[in-house]
Amino acid sequence: MTVSVKTKLFTLDNGLRVAIYPAPQYQTVGVAVGVRYGSIDEDPRVSGAAHYLEHMLFKGTRKRTWQEINDIPRNLGMMRNAFTDKETTTYFLGAYKGYLNKAIDLLSDQIMNSTFPKKEFELERGPIINENLINDDSPIYMFYDFLPKVLYKKHPARLPTGGDEASIRRTDLQDVLKIYDRYYSPQNMLVTIYGGVSTEKALATVKKHFSGFERKYNAQKRIQAKEKQVKSEITVLKKGIKQTRIGIGFKTKGFAEAHTKEYLTVSLISEILSRRLFDEVREKRGLSYDPRASYSAYGTFGFMAAAAGVEPKNLQRAKETILKEFEKLQDGEIDRDEVKNRKTGLSIRFLTGREDTLGMALSISESYLLYNSIALAEKMPELIREVSLDDVRKYCAKYIDVDRYGLVILKPKE
Repeated sequence: MTVSVKTKLFTLDNGLRVAIYPAPQYQTVGVAVGVRYGSIDEDPRVSGAAHYLEHMLFKGTRKRTWQEINDIPRNLGMMRNAFTDKETTTYFLGAYKGYLNKAIDLLSDQIMNSTFPKKEFELERGPIINENLINDDSPIYMFYDFLPKVLYKKHPARLPTGGDEASIRRTDLQDVLKIYDRYYSPQNMLVTIYGGVSTEKALATVKKHFSGFERKYNAQKRIQAKEKQVKSEITVLKKGIKQTRIGIGFKTKGFAEAHTKEYLTVSLISEILSRRLFDEVREKRGLSYDPRASYSAYGTFGFMAAAAGVEPKNLQRAKETILKEFEKLQDGEIDRDEVKNRKTGLSIRFLTGREDTLGMALSISESYLLYNSIALAEKMPELIREVSLDDVRKYCAKYIDVDRYGLVILKPKE
């Protein structure tokens, strides 16, 4: 199936790539500046340094104080934030379309002109440690740190994105500057603009603010995860929680544009499993409020998982029920109507998501930086319809083996 796309990719003279999706009917615009660098690229000794760097780009530039960096988006009603993931770091703004120039001016200033004050670096250590503690206090966040750890024993996917308290305390300013100097180069970045502006205006605005950006390019030396799926379990005891969380996962391979059918099929499998878990774990057995499945796809690794929060006494029943649903998928117990209905629901969600200008800017950015596909996020609603029952059965059999699951249990500590 051939699907035309509106997303256009440009390359500036300095190597910076720019993705633009014009949608004049919208009153808002989403802007994302993504860097192809994340927690898997770090020195394990200073795990969390990429996230530390993300924070420091809000601490002052050659022409703006940290107060101005914070006040400009607030005063103009912008949605502003950033995040560090396994393979990317992204800075973004959602704004009224008339403020595109201000949004790109601010983001380019942070990327190109940050000054990294030593005093601010030391002050920020506390907020970063406390952000990690917030995640540690949330069973859902903590669970997703441990699942890659149980699935991947060698690949750096096992490292927590934010590091831990010890690694953050070890990190010094030079560790952060080394990442900034080596990897925050225009050739290693993508600026994405989605929403109520013309292609010409968007491109001219990026050129205005980013054309003077020059820095040597250093490509990361990444390795594809090739570890075989084995049965592996982790039980984590934690004080202060009342609910037990269980997660069961299976490795999938790293994704590239050539694997689009596989990516969409595993996404659909996750959708099928989520619906089944809701029916079997919650509605029929009353074991959990929030059973769900997910698919995490990166460039060098991936995994599909099922998770649920349960009362400690119901842990074994929940585990058996989840594994039974995985086993049914492994054995090909799926019918055409189920595939058809889940495809329809997933396609419609993708279609309605096109109206979220910031969300789409982030999706297009991720699609390119992780998968080298500039238009996958845009094409998903149409492409998902091409996934067949045979495709679903094929990849269920390929990745699901209930004798070799990865298991994480997060339990209250007495």
